[in-house]
Amino acid sequence: MKINLLYLFILFISIKSQAQKIYEDQVSPEDSLKVKLNFMNTTRVDDLLTKKKRGAQKKIKAYRIQLFSGQRSGSNKTKMIFKKLYPQIIVENTYEQPYFKTKVGAYRRRITAEKDLIEFKKHFKSAFIFKEEVSIYKL
Repeated sequence: MKINLLYLFILFISIKSQAQKIYEDQVSPEDSLKVKLNFMNTTRVDDLLTKKKRGAQKKIKAYRIQLFSGQRSGSNKTKMIFKKLYPQIIVENTYEQPYFKTKVGAYRRRITAEKDLIEFKKHFKSAFIFKEEVSIYKL
């Protein structure tokens, strides 16, 4: 075991010295002073950064209705049923540890949310209203 480690150490030292010698042969001392770092900045990276900034800045407080909280399968089932009943209303599934939640709508006033809540309670008994910051771009 000790002999194997010794051989590996000697092999590592010899490879490192060879690599250093090759690098020194290719780059002269004058060139090493002129070496600059070039940064590549692609438009895709810029686009992602601007989207992140926009998403962080453009949020509004809104009232939403939560229909379900529990396992993923129940959340997906609730979303499908809701889309069949009310195709014109926004519905989304989110994960907030440890539950999957099905949320619908985004209302500026609580009164309008309460009107829809009465309608939704016919099909989803556990529905309730809550306040949340919603990104404008989701709407």
